Amino acid sequence: MAGSHGFPTPAELTDARRTADLVEVPPRLVLAISGAGAPDQPEFISSLGALYGITYGLKFGRKKAGGTDFKVGALVGIWRIEASAHAEGRTPPRESWRWTMQLDVPPDVAPDEIRNTVSAAVAKKGGKLQGNPYASKVLLVPEPARQYGRILHIGPYSEEPASFRTIEALLTSSRLRREPWHVEVYLSDPGRTAPDKLKTVLLAPIAGQ
Repeated sequence: MAGSHGFPTPAELTDARRTADLVEVPPRLVLAISGAGAPDQPEFISSLGALYGITYGLKFGRKKAGGTDFKVGALVGIWRIEASAHAEGRTPPRESWRWTMQLDVPPDVAPDEIRNTVSAAVAKKGGKLQGNPYASKVLLVPEPARQYGRILHIGPYSEEPASFRTIEALLTSSRLRREPWHVEVYLSDPGRTAPDKLKTVLLAPIAGQ
């Protein structure tokens, strides 16, 4: 059997500090699922369950077949809002949020492998994903290399705007502009960590790439 390999989330997405910096994130291959609304809504919760279920199904299927094992790394979230929901100084309404959740996988994963994993997961009698309508929405997606402004945010998610302002100050001083969306890398489990101790890497994509 092939040995276990790391293939964790790239260090460029996780090794941030409280001081903002610029970082080039390398190309990645991820499993991803997209949706809309706040993270406490049923769609988000079920989608996240499907994403983790398919990722672990892929991991254990590869291990059983003697293929390349891998570590399931940090959850990565891409967040956007509808253009009409932008308002200076205000938090956009939760129903306007658009998200894509990602988990990194090894670079040799093929689309057929994911289709087979999804089919097996939803068909397994008594399995956690049996009949889950979101499992088929988990896709294999290549993410290109991109430059970001980056910072480690410690504290509640509601206080992230202050950290993004720190990133934006760095970009302004560097004569750079950000795109109107952002990335969050979750280093803490909100179900086990006090809000004031949550660690989240925040990344603002640089425009013009």
